[in-house]
Amino acid sequence: MNQTKKTWKRLSTSLVAFSLFSVALAGCSGGNAGSNVNETPSSSPSETASPDTSNPPAAGPLKFSITTQLNNAHPPVLDGNPIWEQFEKLTNTDITINFVPNANYADKFNLSLAGGDLTEVVMAPSKVIKATAFVNAARGGAFWDLTDELPKYPKIMKNMNDIILANTAIDGRTYGIPQPRPTARVGLLYRKDWFDQHGINVPTTMEEFYAAAKELKAKMPDVIPFSYADQTTESTWNGLDLFTVSQGGYNIWGLDDGKVTPYYETPEYMNVLNMFRDMYNEGLLNKDLAIVQGAQKKEAISTGKAAMFATAYGDIKSIQDAITKIDPNAEIGLLPVINGKTNATSGHNGLFVLPKSKVKTQEEVNAILSYFERVLEEDIILLSSYGIEGRTFNNVDGAPSFISPEAEAQFKENVAPIGGIIISSIVTRWKNDKPMDTMVKDAIEQYGPTAVANLSDPFVSPTYVEKGGELDKIVYDARVKYIMGELDENGYAAAIAEWRKQGGEKMIAEYTEEYNKANSQ
Repeated sequence: MNQTKKTWKRLSTSLVAFSLFSVALAGCSGGNAGSNVNETPSSSPSETASPDTSNPPAAGPLKFSITTQLNNAHPPVLDGNPIWEQFEKLTNTDITINFVPNANYADKFNLSLAGGDLTEVVMAPSKVIKATAFVNAARGGAFWDLTDELPKYPKIMKNMNDIILANTAIDGRTYGIPQPRPTARVGLLYRKDWFDQHGINVPTTMEEFYAAAKELKAKMPDVIPFSYADQTTESTWNGLDLFTVSQGGYNIWGLDDGKVTPYYETPEYMNVLNMFRDMYNEGLLNKDLAIVQGAQKKEAISTGKAAMFATAYGDIKSIQDAITKIDPNAEIGLLPVINGKTNATSGHNGLFVLPKSKVKTQEEVNAILSYFERVLEEDIILLSSYGIEGRTFNNVDGAPSFISPEAEAQFKENVAPIGGIIISSIVTRWKNDKPMDTMVKDAIEQYGPTAVANLSDPFVSPTYVEKGGELDKIVYDARVKYIMGELDENGYAAAIAEWRKQGGEKMIAEYTEEYNKANSQ
């Protein structure tokens, strides 16, 4: 991976500096910084359980390089940026960030891994950490095993749960710092104003959902009761997995008589397929479900064409903002669970790994972990969320507020996820949170611990790594054709038999072997 040196340039206004920094937080270009990672930050979080409290903090800044993903067209300017300077000051760091475009990050990561050309900290995204090259490297001792270290850092651990730790582990060991995401994220959004207007009961079960869809069609014939998109990997977000787990079924993979087994022929899954098949036949789903993308599914409700759809909890705000422009009286509601359950997502965006070739000692490991703990302090969260008080935001009654609509617009336009350089809190609450914000955050916290996990997520199937796309397509084609009435039950069963023949049986055996190995330790 080629590093680019920092472009040093004074920024003419603090607002411009702010917006550039905001982009920078997603991933920043940098020169060849030193590797004095054994220097401990002098500003340590008050709740951190220091791995070695006998050594006083070093006076100098912690220097290290980090490789992360770039989601923007160009690397931003850092020097002269007051917010970036404040970030390094508060964390007592001197950070160089090697910036790699997201589109080819996985390839670059694998090349760097093979060539030993790694920085002290490297973001290994979720699609990388279950690939053969990464798994073999971890098993071979290329990265520090942090399984026993992470529990010493309470702020980091506060943002983890069993699903996140399991899904980022290899053979039950954690070879990095997970970048957490909410495990409970999938629910139904619906037009609450329409439900209220027509006296339709808000569904809490799959049966009630089907009844509500039929009632909506009867009372609003021009509206699509349920906006549905089905692509190869869409089942997490389109309601298929949500409704399956609501009946006690698997989240794609579960345990059946000692075998890790997919849900493709289970009664719970087939109940959902049969419901969608009936709904399609009755005009309760959009007819173009096989070709629309997720964005088009959302657009149907945000433009007033549909009444319900499955998506991430957090989409409620953007959908509400969009529909309000068309209908000021429109109101979007959230159903975070069906029958008290939701399907868990993987709960992470990958791992920050510490290569042993660059991070040589336990003291260096401790210093880097202390940095990741430090950035979960309130002052850093505030800085990365709003900037600097008096420059980009004002503090009104203990709640941050942008100094102007222009400042807020710049922030919304330019701030990418700060996960490029720090781990993020799963939930951050502000005193000025609106009821909709609170509702989403409450749902994430309430249902995260009980979200139904995909049993295969912690494990690696070499067969799936090799031909997962091909196998997924067999299942996807069969599912869509069955819903649309182009396959009967026998045709669907034949397709699943073909999936098993082409590699599905090997996947079952491989996942089962991994599961048994993990549970025998």
